[in-house]
Amino acid sequence: MATTTTTSQRTEAAVPVTQQTTVRQEPMYYVLMVIRYAVLILMTIIFLGPFIMALLGSFKTTSEVLAWPPTFFPQVWRPENYADVWNVLPDANGNSYFPRWILNSAILSASIVILQLFFCSLAGFAFARLNFPGKGFVFAAMLSTMMIPGMVLMIPKYQILSKVHLVNTYGALIIPGAVSAAMIFMLSQFFRSIPKDLDEAAWIDGAGIFTTFWRIILPLARPALITLALLTFQGVWNTYLDALVLLNSLDMYPLTVGLAFLRGQYGSFYNVVLAGSMFNTIPMILLFMVFSRFYVQGATYSGVKG
Repeated sequence: MATTTTTSQRTEAAVPVTQQTTVRQEPMYYVLMVIRYAVLILMTIIFLGPFIMALLGSFKTTSEVLAWPPTFFPQVWRPENYADVWNVLPDANGNSYFPRWILNSAILSASIVILQLFFCSLAGFAFARLNFPGKGFVFAAMLSTMMIPGMVLMIPKYQILSKVHLVNTYGALIIPGAVSAAMIFMLSQFFRSIPKDLDEAAWIDGAGIFTTFWRIILPLARPALITLALLTFQGVWNTYLDALVLLNSLDMYPLTVGLAFLRGQYGSFYNVVLAGSMFNTIPMILLFMVFSRFYVQGATYSGVKG
């Protein structure tokens, strides 16, 4: 009898509660949410507005681009602007410089990305995993170079490259850009987050330093390497000042510098200039849309503790 009473009590105690209480928010909460989203929408319009206007302007006529008040959508859609920009500024043989500018940007960006992936990963591994005399001093000296403005180094860089006859060549931009202190720091911080037990296990199995680096560390560092490639490619693709100073012929300029000369030659045809700028902007937007999560990770790797 006692057992039956105890079972019934447990059954009553185990009955689930079907009624759910809803938490009512204060009116101020909804007001703050409306203000927050309104500010975010406004900031989105401010940041995307110039690009959208430039994109639509690339389909307008010259008079409509310069019209005031400006029009949002083109009154007359002119996709021929993209064909015009592809054929402007012909050389002595009648070939346009525009395809060559795109090729130069691609060559410079790809070459510097490959070199930085190799050299920066080696240096980051050395600072994160190896012990050698003066390691702390060398690491601090490397980081101190990040505080030197690029304008200060422009004239010495030009003089050195001129002495070795690299001015107006791909090497004038590729060799100085083969290593980046910021990327070495980012990779070294990421390598420090990888457990050292993996290195010790590889050494016990007979692996050397380079084998450990190539077969153990690099596969684990794939997210950081992709982040380095994306940030470096974006920086080199958008480079302007170094290319303008170190290169001095139209057939060697990247697209960013070439667009400036396009504007000088066709100063009144702003629709053609805007069409040309889309070839420089859209690849970066596509990269960001596809690999946006790696951009966010790149901002956190430098803060990883060893």
